[in-house]
Amino acid sequence: MNHLARGTIKVAAVALGCAKNRIDTEEILGLLGRNRFIIAAAPEDADIVVVNTCSFIESAQQESIDAILRVASPPAGSRPLVIAAGCLVQHYGEALLQKIPELSGIIGVHSYKELIPFIDRCLAGRREALILPPEEQYISLGPRLLTRPAHSAYVKIAEGCSNRCRYCLIPGIRGPYRSRAPQEIIDEVKELVSGGAREINLVAQDTTAYGLDLNGAPDLPGLLKMLLQAVPQLPWLRVLYAYPSRVSDALIDLIAGRPQLCKYLDLPLQHAHSEILERMGRHYGTGEIEKLIATLRRRIPGVALRATFMTGFPGETRRHFQKLLHFMQRHPLERVGAFAYSPQEGTAAAVLDHPVPARVREKRRRELMLLQKNISLALNRRLIGRRLTLLVDRVIENTPHGSFYYGRTQYQAPEVDGGVYFKAPSALKPGQFVSARIAAANPYDLLAVQPRPVQSPAS
Repeated sequence: MNHLARGTIKVAAVALGCAKNRIDTEEILGLLGRNRFIIAAAPEDADIVVVNTCSFIESAQQESIDAILRVASPPAGSRPLVIAAGCLVQHYGEALLQKIPELSGIIGVHSYKELIPFIDRCLAGRREALILPPEEQYISLGPRLLTRPAHSAYVKIAEGCSNRCRYCLIPGIRGPYRSRAPQEIIDEVKELVSGGAREINLVAQDTTAYGLDLNGAPDLPGLLKMLLQAVPQLPWLRVLYAYPSRVSDALIDLIAGRPQLCKYLDLPLQHAHSEILERMGRHYGTGEIEKLIATLRRRIPGVALRATFMTGFPGETRRHFQKLLHFMQRHPLERVGAFAYSPQEGTAAAVLDHPVPARVREKRRRELMLLQKNISLALNRRLIGRRLTLLVDRVIENTPHGSFYYGRTQYQAPEVDGGVYFKAPSALKPGQFVSARIAAANPYDLLAVQPRPVQSPAS
């Protein structure tokens, strides 16, 4: 296919997994658009579909395979050329191409700079696997084509991970930690804000390690200060994926003292028993977690904390699990996500002794989330009567007597947390801020009344 012919080919993408994968997908779409491919709104409208896969746990891998098979066999119309990209490809390599005949090609996470000639070869009939090793530095594909509403955007500040947790495939898939150049991050945030972003969510496999490879020491606070100075008009700046032992005094002081920084921190704790944390390869214990939470509560009044926990890691006994549940009761957290441990070939944990049966791993996950449901409800009920600032995310329904909306407080991150439902008599647009009184709560969402527009969020 010659270069001019690209103007007739429609391409769509399916993003699976985390926000970092979504950013990769948006960069891929931006690259394709700049090279004269037509971006289709949905896979069923496309000649080529790129499925950006996830490989973090077994259920994510199965979801990726299901997505590939689904787009490869549409219920109507012609079958598109299907390309698998991302973490599942990087992990399994050419075996994926052999096991899924519906695929026209596979491309790993470090190969996207070669995406255009790769697609050309696939269109010419070559069934190819392109899997390159990681670059020594952070490499961006250029401007993204956003797939989310412009008022709330993710920005990736680093690639890879060097923590080497024993259960995790990410270092082997994404390579060692590479911080993105500060000016490149600032330029992207400026562009997003000029395009209507009112909330920027910083992501990386470990945001608190930012700068370790650039300066010899982590310096996320330094990056945050540069961003706040460069884009003073940005209302909300949020930090996600903060490794617990790297949450520094400087970071805490910054979140506490700067109104633009959301009073919110995402801590992938994984467990609360020191023995299990040590087996996982995490660099902290129960005492450090308890001290950190107490410090955050004391120095950032009203902070909302989110944690992720894993159940059924090899060696976890009922006693270890009960310690985790007791920890959650003693240190109630506003948001919690949990997943059952999934053995992954190629990780150190896959060969550990004392494995926990799958049914027990899942049973413990359900038990943990049931406890958290009650904790979240109690914490949400404390908000009833308070007037909070909401970022309008979307219109739910328009009626002759007003419209129903969905929004979020600064204490609720997009996609992973709940939100706030409210009715307003006058029209609002996504990206606007309103002040509203919380009138009711369930474990995940809030109901607000008496909304009124505000120019600058204050709470």
